Amino acid sequence: MKKLFLLFTLVLFFGIAQAQSQASAEQRATMVTERLHKYANFTPEQKSQVYAINLDIAQRMIQVQNQVQAGTLNQQQASQQRKNLNEERETRIVAILTPQQRAMYERRKQRRMRGGDSDSEVTAPRMIRAR
Repeated sequence: MKKLFLLFTLVLFFGIAQAQSQASAEQRATMVTERLHKYANFTPEQKSQVYAINLDIAQRMIQVQNQVQAGTLNQQQASQQRKNLNEERETRIVAILTPQQRAMYERRKQRRMRGGDSDSEVTAPRMIRAR
């Protein structure tokens, strides 16, 4: 009886963990899609396509993380896989953009690389030290 209870508990735990990672992938995909939409102003069809791309990449990123936790990937391998996934995301998204959106995307990318553009709309105030 105890073995059956333990087995049931393990199955329940892994089922919950899987559901949480799926929700997490959906949350990540929504967040990234909304952030990009703010700058590129997607059509409804483009937004749907970008969400599907982001969901696919987010799910695969979670798989990489799970492989690291399981010990089947080391940090260097995982880092390379994440880099490849981000490059794939960019390639797939840029392919569905109009020329105007692509130009806007490239300008924003250049600003971010120089450190001049933040994704947050509100910056945190600087801390003031008491003297």
